[in-house]
Amino acid sequence: MPLYDYSCQKCGPFRDWESMSRASEPAPCPSCARDSQRLITAPFLADMDPHNRIAHHRNEKSADQPLVVHKHATEHNHAAHSHGSRRRGHKHGPSRPWMIGH
Repeated sequence: MPLYDYSCQKCGPFRDWESMSRASEPAPCPSCARDSQRLITAPFLADMDPHNRIAHHRNEKSADQPLVVHKHATEHNHAAHSHGSRRRGHKHGPSRPWMIGH
């Protein structure tokens, strides 16, 4: 359940946990039990894990124009020359750039 901000006309602002299905309904003030309207507030992103916050920032940044990564010419030439020849040492299958150390 999310934490919402409410404002009581008599007692002032307060926070309360409420189900999303009841988000548009008024909540009772914890002090005077008067129905209080929910406030519209920005999400508090400082509580978010720093790694998730960085990932969200990168996703938003690349939404319009994703960064295109090109293969280096040396990697392309190496693959073309070693394709038909047998490498020394242990044998690997096709090149997998996501496999670190291979």
